[in-house]
Amino acid sequence: MKNLYRLTLLALTLVMSSQVAQAQWRWTRYGDFERLDTVVSIPKHDSNKLYISDDDFYLRIGFLGLDLEVEDRWGWDWDDDRNWRNRRRPTTIEYFEQHDHGTLRGLNFEFGFNNFLQDGEFPSSSDLYQVKPLTSTYVGLVWNHTTYVSGPLYLDWGAGFSWYNYKFENAATRLDPNGGQLNFIEAQGLNSVLKSKLKVTYLTFQAIPMFDFGRGKRIVRRFVEDDVRVGFSSRRGFRIGVGPYVGLRLNNKAKYIYRNDDGRQKDKEKGGFFVNDFRYGLRAQIGINGFDMFMTYDFNELFEEGKGPALNPITVGISF
Repeated sequence: MKNLYRLTLLALTLVMSSQVAQAQWRWTRYGDFERLDTVVSIPKHDSNKLYISDDDFYLRIGFLGLDLEVEDRWGWDWDDDRNWRNRRRPTTIEYFEQHDHGTLRGLNFEFGFNNFLQDGEFPSSSDLYQVKPLTSTYVGLVWNHTTYVSGPLYLDWGAGFSWYNYKFENAATRLDPNGGQLNFIEAQGLNSVLKSKLKVTYLTFQAIPMFDFGRGKRIVRRFVEDDVRVGFSSRRGFRIGVGPYVGLRLNNKAKYIYRNDDGRQKDKEKGGFFVNDFRYGLRAQIGINGFDMFMTYDFNELFEEGKGPALNPITVGISF
């Protein structure tokens, strides 16, 4: 049954990722853009494309706010001295784009820090599952869609992979799932302990209604030289929103590093820790100009009910 759930959600992710956006930014000629005193709102199609023929080469890539476009024509752009004709001087151009219709797609990278809440409070130093907040890191990769709804209201939705690392304050902490119950115990008989952590991987879906008071405005800086154009975009204005997310556990493992009489040792144990297959909660997001910050809180517990301590994961991070 678990494999069936995973295959179903993976198929939905692939379908979602292959959908054509209803409206995105379109590359146009340099002369079509004016300076910063103009706001343009135009559709864009095929944000990533590669085209090669006998006479033409065309490449467009968009990733993490960076756009790269290369156009070339072979065979007729050379003069008698084998130099390019009509070469343009390097130029930098700035302009605004306004997202006021349709859907934009992008790949977001997220980084943050994890912790637990137990009955609304962080675990105490006497608990073996207390984590180091600055080294218990979160990494996420999200295929995000931003859909215009109405006025300042947008919907940020998409799916991606999330990696949660919980590094325990006590490096001698060990997870013992024997006897049908997860127990946190302290390792004995070691010369020194270096690291103890639990890592959980999820496939995550989210849908966050966002009030964007900049109305989707972006400032674009584009460098043009000959047939190569490189552009950087950054959002403008203030935005805030709260919405739900769900996750499907793909994998979990514990990792222990220590020293004994044989030197430095590393042990890995996969699965068997009664981690819940599903997670769900709320995500709050706030951003201003090019900076976005988020916080997530799981409504359900990390471990199966009655099988381990009642811990609700919480994460704070930034999104690029």
